[in-house]
Amino acid sequence: MSVTLVHTGISHTRTEYCIWEALNQAWPQASTIARFGTGFSSERTLDVTQANLIISTSLEAAATIQCNADQLHMCYLEPRSSNQTPINQQLVNSLTDVEFVVPTKTVQNLNRDRFTSFVKPPVDTDFFSSGSEKRSSFYLLIVDGEWSADDQLAVDACKKLNLSLSIVGIAEDQLPAKLHKEPLLEIIGPVDDQMLREQYRLCSGVICPRDVDFDLSAIEAQSCGTPVVIYANCEAANSVVCFEQHGLGSGIYFEEKSVTSLTSAIKELEMRPQRCQAVIGWGSAVQYSYHQFQISFNKAITKEIAYRLKATKQQIQIQDQQDEGPSEQRSAA
Repeated sequence: MSVTLVHTGISHTRTEYCIWEALNQAWPQASTIARFGTGFSSERTLDVTQANLIISTSLEAAATIQCNADQLHMCYLEPRSSNQTPINQQLVNSLTDVEFVVPTKTVQNLNRDRFTSFVKPPVDTDFFSSGSEKRSSFYLLIVDGEWSADDQLAVDACKKLNLSLSIVGIAEDQLPAKLHKEPLLEIIGPVDDQMLREQYRLCSGVICPRDVDFDLSAIEAQSCGTPVVIYANCEAANSVVCFEQHGLGSGIYFEEKSVTSLTSAIKELEMRPQRCQAVIGWGSAVQYSYHQFQISFNKAITKEIAYRLKATKQQIQIQDQQDEGPSEQRSAA
């Protein structure tokens, strides 16, 4: 089977890169890989005539593809996060020859008629694993995108508790000037995956304050055996087992977007760190592994093929009945 992967690189998030990497691992012999990066143009039409299976990673990429009836085109949409614009429903409805695979329940609920399969986003859980390092008394905040009021909550909560906080992923000059003067705040900036894994293994916990469908840092942290403090009222929280609710878990929820609520959750984790167990975190994270992503995506493909076969069979039966005509006419003949 000939496979073409089409990628635009429009959001430039770490999640987008993980999706792209997982697809490349699933189909390492893909005959054509069309990557546009920052030079993407929606006016450019791709030649995918040699492909049996076409997989695109955004609506914009899908819109550039014209496929034949005997080709299968599946678009895997990146999960919505705080630095992305909402799904373009008009563009979704215009792409009639595309089957959509969605990474979160929130996205699936936007358009159940078109978003036919649900596949959790991929995370490199083989790389992000626990180590032998002894944990230090600081918390970690991963910022993928622009600084937000939610991120400021983490700073204010740690300041109130007199706890150290390290910020990773965003450059120092993109942060508010007042943060540079905080004595317990360390601004590490953008890092490679190896450095990020080291930070996960060393910190006391990772704070995930944003209201997002999917939080990559929450999964990576759990895969490293690191406790997660996450906002309860978002879909991303479903990836974390709250020890307050279950006795044991991989992290803890804070219920309101307030310093009081977040500090309360962190204090509870500080008092009962033994309730967060690395094996539970790993069990949550492994559901997002590249291997599981490949299995789920293949099931989505199989589901669509089965639907096409059933629809074709029904169409042939209808045509045969129309060709034969009414029973009276057959008898007369």
